[in-house]
Amino acid sequence: MEKITYHSWEEEYKSPFGAVKVGSDVQFQLDCSLDGVKAIYLMIHKDFGESFQIKMTPVNQMTVKTVFTISNGSGLYFYHFKIEYEEDNYVRTIYYGNNQHNLGGKGTIYYEKEDIKQYQLTSYLFDDPAPEWYQNGVAYQLFVDRFYNGNENGEVKERKKNSFIYATQEDLPLYIKNEEGEIIRWEFFGGNLLGIIKKLPYLVELGVTILYLNPIFEARSNHKYDTADFMKIDPMFGDEAQFKELIAQSQQVGIKIILDGVFNHVGADSRYFNQFDTYSSLGAYQSLESPYKEWFTFDHFPTDFRSWWGIKDLPTLNKENQEVKEFIYANDESVIQYWSKMGIGGWRIDVADELSDDFLLGIRRGMDKSADDLVLIGEVWEDATNKIAYGERRQYLKGGIMHGVMNYPFRDIIIGLLDNQTTTQEIVLMCMNLKENYPPEALKNNLNNIGSHDTTRIFTALQGNSKKVKQALVLLFVLPGVPCIYYGDEVGLEGGMDPDNRRQFPWDNENKETQLVVKELSALRKNQKSLVEGAFYSFSTDCLFVVLRYLSDEDYVLTLVNSSKEEREFKSDTIKNNDCFDYRSFFKRQKIQNQMIAPQGIKIVKGSQNEDDFPNNKEDKLDYPF
Repeated sequence: MEKITYHSWEEEYKSPFGAVKVGSDVQFQLDCSLDGVKAIYLMIHKDFGESFQIKMTPVNQMTVKTVFTISNGSGLYFYHFKIEYEEDNYVRTIYYGNNQHNLGGKGTIYYEKEDIKQYQLTSYLFDDPAPEWYQNGVAYQLFVDRFYNGNENGEVKERKKNSFIYATQEDLPLYIKNEEGEIIRWEFFGGNLLGIIKKLPYLVELGVTILYLNPIFEARSNHKYDTADFMKIDPMFGDEAQFKELIAQSQQVGIKIILDGVFNHVGADSRYFNQFDTYSSLGAYQSLESPYKEWFTFDHFPTDFRSWWGIKDLPTLNKENQEVKEFIYANDESVIQYWSKMGIGGWRIDVADELSDDFLLGIRRGMDKSADDLVLIGEVWEDATNKIAYGERRQYLKGGIMHGVMNYPFRDIIIGLLDNQTTTQEIVLMCMNLKENYPPEALKNNLNNIGSHDTTRIFTALQGNSKKVKQALVLLFVLPGVPCIYYGDEVGLEGGMDPDNRRQFPWDNENKETQLVVKELSALRKNQKSLVEGAFYSFSTDCLFVVLRYLSDEDYVLTLVNSSKEEREFKSDTIKNNDCFDYRSFFKRQKIQNQMIAPQGIKIVKGSQNEDDFPNNKEDKLDYPF
């Protein structure tokens, strides 16, 4: 028997579970059977703020409790326990804190104060749900130049200087660089807005309801993260009239469009900087008299200036400059408000870590002035609840700033599981850590992905194993958050890192099996409310990872994942982690036991209010042997 017991996921020891609103009371309990205990303290401190030592009250010989009120505002609180006990006539001190993996749940004893790993308690201002159309949706990330050319005979219009056009869609992307590693010739496949319009029926058939476009504003590159003019659609993609037509036709088929907002930097070849004399306007690089001079930070004018990660082609905007704020979000004709009023669904903010919380709050306010149902998602690669950027703890998700972030941690979890680099027990701990740290609505709002324009494609990451890819797609849809498919992943497109992960969509050469899985999963998500609103529970056995999305015994989706190369049997009495859920009673009620899961396969069991819909123990047809 353990001498000290605490488990941050179990309501017996900490209530309520997970992140809490400001002003909430949080109850803590610790069980300690050490001899000679003199006092036990909850040691808790506000992030970069005040510390508290609270003596816990004995309930019986081994249990102590206390209540802490979140009265010091939103943000993070970190805590551990201090135990003073008498031994050999000396008063000694030991500590109980987070486990060595720093993932929450069951902790461990520490003997030296400096070794303690703290538990995290997230405090937020208020629930900030995203619009229903977003939370209920299936997203599709589209790199415009690589999707489809809608022009007659595939003509590429408005070609750029110093660029080349690929001969066929099967050609692999290639950058031409100089001796310094700078790209001197951009390549284009010719995808455009008209091509997206023509392929809307395909997206509808796939089940897509949200279209997240990589940047579409004028820029020299093919990726458009080097914005040249925020108020103009890139001519190679089309024009504003075609963009409005895309919005209108998308709305008719139930698709909302999210734009990629790149507001940390612009292109050196832009009307604002104008290093190469491309524009008639007087750019900041050209003259100290430029109206844009204060938009940038020069250490020595004009050649030494601040840029994103030192890349001189991407001069950084001075986000503290009031004119920049007015231009990006505050003015009624600002970038945010101009395009938001056009009928888009919202924005994904590039490199959100580079923008201050105040700047992001300004973007949100500009959006909210434009429409009532827009969503704001940020590019954050880590757990966004405890992210520190430039020496400051970020407050993106405290309420009223960003609805959610791109959920790259889930991608790491999925690939780690399917590549057998992480055990099923470790996967549960990692999932629970995110569940504990994120405000509940933020966890539902996160944009989940298994690949993007910044990562290796999922087929390549999983060594071309189509069974594992199908498993990854299933997990993308059943984990909490909004699933987002990177264009081409649904049809088997391969690719390493940039630029290889930006290949042309393989029209007429699609992997139909994988495509069918996505269609079925989209339908499952649409028809099963628990996948959107259901509580999220995760379990493991020695070889199986189990996800349960639960609203009721009539509305749930249970997913059993076998990433091994052998057939495995699921038995509920072998579950290692119970996630505070009465799983034994649930599995007994549902008569779910002794389920056989094929090698590298998945079994999905779903509840139904209509028993006739799913006979045979309520098993859905998505019982994939793969």
